[in-house]
Amino acid sequence: MLQSGNAVSAMAPRFESGRWVHSLSIRERPVASGVHVTRMVARRKFRGPGSGISEILGGFGIVLATGSLLLMLPIASESGDWGSLVDAVFTAVSAICVTGLVLHDTQAHWSAFGEGVIVLLIQVGGLGYMLGTTVVLWAFGRQLGLRDRNMLRLYYGAPSMKETLSFARGVALFTLMFEAAGAAILTAAFLVDGHDPGEALWWGIFHAVSAFNNAGFSVTGADMAPFSGNPVVLLTLTTLIVAGGIGFIPLLMLKNRRSFRRLPLDSKLILSTSAALLVAGTLFVGVFEWRNDGTLGAVPAEDRPVVALFHSANARTAGFSAIDVGALHDESKVLTVGLMFVGGAAGSTAGGLKVGAFAMLFAVMLATLRGREEVSVFRRQVPTAIIQQATTLALYFVALVFSFSLALTLTSHQEFLDTLFETMSALGTVGFSAAGTPVFGTGGHVVLIVAMLFGRFSPLMLVLYMSQPRKKPTYHSPTDSVRLG
Repeated sequence: MLQSGNAVSAMAPRFESGRWVHSLSIRERPVASGVHVTRMVARRKFRGPGSGISEILGGFGIVLATGSLLLMLPIASESGDWGSLVDAVFTAVSAICVTGLVLHDTQAHWSAFGEGVIVLLIQVGGLGYMLGTTVVLWAFGRQLGLRDRNMLRLYYGAPSMKETLSFARGVALFTLMFEAAGAAILTAAFLVDGHDPGEALWWGIFHAVSAFNNAGFSVTGADMAPFSGNPVVLLTLTTLIVAGGIGFIPLLMLKNRRSFRRLPLDSKLILSTSAALLVAGTLFVGVFEWRNDGTLGAVPAEDRPVVALFHSANARTAGFSAIDVGALHDESKVLTVGLMFVGGAAGSTAGGLKVGAFAMLFAVMLATLRGREEVSVFRRQVPTAIIQQATTLALYFVALVFSFSLALTLTSHQEFLDTLFETMSALGTVGFSAAGTPVFGTGGHVVLIVAMLFGRFSPLMLVLYMSQPRKKPTYHSPTDSVRLG
């Protein structure tokens, strides 16, 4: 029997030949908000620099340093001059953290070589991060018992250690399949739009990789504004962004089980919450900006719903824009900050708090308002540990937003809402900028570099820290009450 009253049969699902083979019946599964399962697989003590996460961070550090040096080379820029260290590091960090904030227009400033370096960094930052997480889980799970290996099977898809390579291959194929299909459609759309074949092909590949990895880098020279009236381009990018932000496992589960009702709780939460946020964001942006001549008002009425949908999808972690983000009404900026805070799914290319943790907080609020001590979602009870960890992650993210907003305010002295917007964009690895990233100065750029790195890697570090085994207290303190409200 599993903990928390969860019963699972002896055999867990196997990942074979790109498919899940299910041979277990599950009465109840706890939600995997990126914490609970990791806590199980990290029973052994976190071993500091020699552990899997340190190796992954070290690998990203090497890639980051290499990318920064390559972007400093004269061959990387259109001017042919040596690049500045801050510009190169900022761009490399933005690419490898799949953020999309830029100090220079990507098409105008970087040469074909520089753009190639950027798209490779994006691919490493997206696909490499997903595979790296799998390696970390493999490193922690090598000596797990059968029960914990079964839990790993349920939620991370790299069940037995023998199947890790199969899972990694599935993630890679999933990524390349979406990117190839997206590149083909985008290339055709750019050709129809009048671009020459070479440019259309490069734009198709670059934007497909950038969209699926939720990076938001663009080489059109004007982001997606020239295509605000082209639904094929916008909807293709939206599909890639949503797929990358949901991740491999929920989509594979949905494909194999062919029914939302048969999905595990984690996948149900990811899919339902992502859909709800996408629809709500589209409706609110449409209402707030419909008559704003600086944004949707400048787009023909028949194209506005697609552009609003495109903005909603990008706000949670991608950062492409078909409208002037700086011209958004304040209420739309606040809404966008909220979407950037939530982000995408755990285990995907997206950043932010993650939709699983957000859904848990919402479920806790509903249960409290209804006077229920137990939190249940889709007829499944959520373990108390998950609730505590989701709350911890949320408070941690709020603390990051406050700290980096304060630091950016001190170094740049821009309007507060624009500063908060930029900070949340960096921490959520989104790439939107209301004021324009260059206006924040060198000090602000350094703050944003650190914010992007924290937003991308520190949540995983916190998860692993909370996953360390703890000694149970030998006594319990007396219970007392605290006044609230």
